[in-house]
Amino acid sequence: MGGGSCFGFTLRPATKDDLDEITRVHIAGFTEEPQVNYCYPFRYQYPQDHWKWTRHEYEQYLEQPKKYLVHVLDAPVENDGSVVVKPVALAVWNLAVLTAAKAPGTLKSSWCFDIEDRKDADKKRCEAFFGRAGQRFKTYFAEWAEKQVNLASLVVHPDFRLRGGGSMLVRWGMNVADGKGWPVTLCASPMGRFLYEYLGFKTIASEVVQVEGEKETLTSTVMVYRFGKET
Repeated sequence: MGGGSCFGFTLRPATKDDLDEITRVHIAGFTEEPQVNYCYPFRYQYPQDHWKWTRHEYEQYLEQPKKYLVHVLDAPVENDGSVVVKPVALAVWNLAVLTAAKAPGTLKSSWCFDIEDRKDADKKRCEAFFGRAGQRFKTYFAEWAEKQVNLASLVVHPDFRLRGGGSMLVRWGMNVADGKGWPVTLCASPMGRFLYEYLGFKTIASEVVQVEGEKETLTSTVMVYRFGKET
């Protein structure tokens, strides 16, 4: 799966050789991401810890190819006076939503990677966020069961935004879903929602995560794309 190019980007499946570059793109691309700011407020205080666990997350995706597909967009990048081709954007697709994710180590949740050991994370906020994420399928997506393509994550490096890369990554999944007659499901941050609306996604619901006793909240938008459907 994968392949193709557009606007100087080349789309391909990621491999473990890409892990360092994927981690770099993720951290740079999520600098302003509300969910990352909410769950990992200490990542600047503990940058090595944040790097380690972010890399570990993508390693786990790549070790589960029957469930997850990680796509990267390659593009020419200037590096010390020369031009090299590197990943500048990525998407993580969950292609088997009813298959349980591998839970490495001492995970309390397959998404909350060893939260007890993470120095970059706010434990209570992570538990609230990932707990809500764990209920999202039952609440909003259960009617499609395994017959859906779920976009788990989309990241574009800031230097390569507004060039069509994000749309290219998402449209891959839309085309796969169209061919099967399935919907594409996702949960959008405030930063990503406008792109998905532009591509034809419709809002199902708005979610608010809040730890008891805190004023801070995190709002996300649950969305679906169904070819030929208005709602």
